[in-house]
Amino acid sequence: MTVIPLSDALDREFRPLYETRPDGPNLHVLEGDPLTGSSQTLFRYGRNYAGSGNLHFHTHDYRLWLIEGVLKHWDADGNEESAPILLPGSYVYQPADLIHAANCLTERCIAYVIFDGPIETGFPDDTNSPSEER
Repeated sequence: MTVIPLSDALDREFRPLYETRPDGPNLHVLEGDPLTGSSQTLFRYGRNYAGSGNLHFHTHDYRLWLIEGVLKHWDADGNEESAPILLPGSYVYQPADLIHAANCLTERCIAYVIFDGPIETGFPDDTNSPSEER
């Protein structure tokens, strides 16, 4: 059994999702291995974090529940201005290969995120991206 009070979850040690982008999303792994398979993680984003608003996709579905902060999340047909404001308790289901973007509007945002496979990120204009189905 694992029990994590909210105050403990918010003060965990986080590491950059991508070592080369320490100002981007940071995560704390609760279960699994985000490099090789499915995982349950806490994601932390700072206000207007590096990469915010950039359209991208992931090769596996994920589910996100916002715990702290105010977030916007939109797909390629939308934009930040028209995206709904997400408050704590909000839920996002993001299908694999669907182009999307997000931005944290507060000092920090923390979300509980479940990925169905490795966390692999690609960009629509990058020929080296991990998926061809965009």
